[in-house]
Amino acid sequence: MPQSTWQEKVRVKASETKDNIPVEWRLSTCYLDVSQDSHESVLDIPRRCGILSPREIHITEAFDATALLEKLASHEFSAVEVTRAFCKRAAIAQQLTSCLTEMFLETALRRARELDDHLLATGKTVGPLHGLPISLKECYNIAGVPTTMGFVSFLDRPPPQSNSVLVDVLLAAGAVLYVKTNIPQTMMTLDTHNNVFGRTLNPHRLSLTAGGSSGGEGALIAMRGSLLGLGTDIAGSIRVPALCCGVIGFKPSASRVPYGGITSVARPGMAGIVPSAGPLSHTLRDAELLLKVVLNSKSADIDDTALDIPWRAGADQKPLLRVGQLPEDALYPLHPPMQRALKTALSKLEAAGHTVVDISDQMPSISAAKDIAFRFFNMDPARTALTHVTSGNEPFIPSLQSTYDIEGRAPKPKLLELYDLNVAKARLLPSMRRVFVDNQLDIIIGPAYQSCAVPHDTYGVATYTVFCNLFNLPACVIPFEKADSAKDASFVRDLPYTPEYKPREVEGAPCHIQLIGRTLRDEELLQSTAIVEAVLKS
Repeated sequence: MPQSTWQEKVRVKASETKDNIPVEWRLSTCYLDVSQDSHESVLDIPRRCGILSPREIHITEAFDATALLEKLASHEFSAVEVTRAFCKRAAIAQQLTSCLTEMFLETALRRARELDDHLLATGKTVGPLHGLPISLKECYNIAGVPTTMGFVSFLDRPPPQSNSVLVDVLLAAGAVLYVKTNIPQTMMTLDTHNNVFGRTLNPHRLSLTAGGSSGGEGALIAMRGSLLGLGTDIAGSIRVPALCCGVIGFKPSASRVPYGGITSVARPGMAGIVPSAGPLSHTLRDAELLLKVVLNSKSADIDDTALDIPWRAGADQKPLLRVGQLPEDALYPLHPPMQRALKTALSKLEAAGHTVVDISDQMPSISAAKDIAFRFFNMDPARTALTHVTSGNEPFIPSLQSTYDIEGRAPKPKLLELYDLNVAKARLLPSMRRVFVDNQLDIIIGPAYQSCAVPHDTYGVATYTVFCNLFNLPACVIPFEKADSAKDASFVRDLPYTPEYKPREVEGAPCHIQLIGRTLRDEELLQSTAIVEAVLKS
């Protein structure tokens, strides 16, 4: 019997994915004229397509996760109706943006019924996340649910038999798990696109990237098919989808959140940079809620990747902040929308009495840090992530050219070079520490990317995010302002923008700011971010 081609295997998986959506939840053809070249937004389709009842629209649009948990605990909403509402909205989001990889809706509804029964019988919730649907990036393992990582070569693998540690933590806290979300091929590019599940589109404007590698999470949360989801971040993979899709993304310090049992596409033992797991959400307090629950779960007792550092309640916080202004990297100049957004944000902070400090002469080179980080990523002599692609006889996606040495033109990694990279990293660390200490900074504020979301396959490299991973700094992206060609015109400069600045193509896209804290001071960063957010919203 001849072997199936990669296209045939993908067709079978695509059929399974479509069949998981109940017929009555499928959009009519008038809503499905969507393509990656369309400049349309699909954010309002869940509200007007007729699939959601008025009560389901209310459940999915009127609350953040924190408020919804209060309604669940008070019996105002049942876990079943909340779960069904978000399952339906996630199914709508999937049909419009290809944001999902797996849907296990019946399992989720069964779990929700068990939670309702427990609350009815005992009068108590199972835990602080009782009845809340939480979405997960594809790399999180759930027993019995496939983890294919967007590789054709993984389609024949049996589902995992055990959960990632973080999955067990969420279940113990009462969460309902219902979907897994799309990622890029190899998870090492900033466009969420693979040959198995397709390209995830940005719901704000379908022609723009949703970011990566947690791009499915970014798109799903922007569509309110989830209020709270979990991604991972080794170069910007939580923060990039957040900035592209106009949501909040928090990258904790490495090892604060347990990473055990998460599927990696890299070779085991990769040195240099430790990945982080963290939340994407609509509100900052939801991200804080999830981190509190996880950090207080004593996960270090069951997972060697987690530090035994519980949530530090009441961390000292000054009412007025000292804010370092992250300098623009000359090789990656800020596009006009982001230049305007950052200038506006810093001006508002100064007007509110906060101190903005120029640290441009003290910061280590951001692009130099990026070069070190990406050389670390390419130090696997077996090129493991790429072999997952070639063993499935599938083509490489276009954006992978920006982040991976696909052709193998770079010198082969040597042990001596690994030592040299560690030394180069160590030489930069003291200057980063001194920036915070010598200037008595609470946070640093800057861009997470030189632009807002850009057209597909043009994002390039994660210069403004990956240095936080190299130095193990916690970082948070929050949405602020939108691209507006009329307002941005006065910020256009005569210099080469990377990628090319195209004001018409990004019109209306969310802009952002990135806030950076000191290593292991995640609680202080969240508190400072809340202060900044309040000023920006005032």
